[in-house]
Amino acid sequence: MHELSIVQNIVETTDAFAREHGVEKVSYVALKIGAATGIEERYVRMYFPDVAEGTALEGAEVRIEEVPEEAFCLDCGNVFNPRKSSDKCPECGCSVYDLLHGNELMIREIGYN
Repeated sequence: MHELSIVQNIVETTDAFAREHGVEKVSYVALKIGAATGIEERYVRMYFPDVAEGTALEGAEVRIEEVPEEAFCLDCGNVFNPRKSSDKCPECGCSVYDLLHGNELMIREIGYN
């Protein structure tokens, strides 16, 4: 499960930010996770409490926004979801496209009092 190392990195990054800014307790961390990353939300939520133990994030809520895949067809310029159309443009049938959204993995917001 690559989610464990991802959660470790999120906790380390957020804890370092909290310490730098004198924040003793993080109440939540909001993440943006793209559908194309293969990261499973349930594992992020499962690993988070154990990884956050002893840090400013201990007991913090994890908020996850999933970003759907969105592709740009290089043939006709149509924007579409490649998962919903079998990796082919529904307008022209082309399978050559650039992924515009869906690869995101970021800490969007850190909540603290």
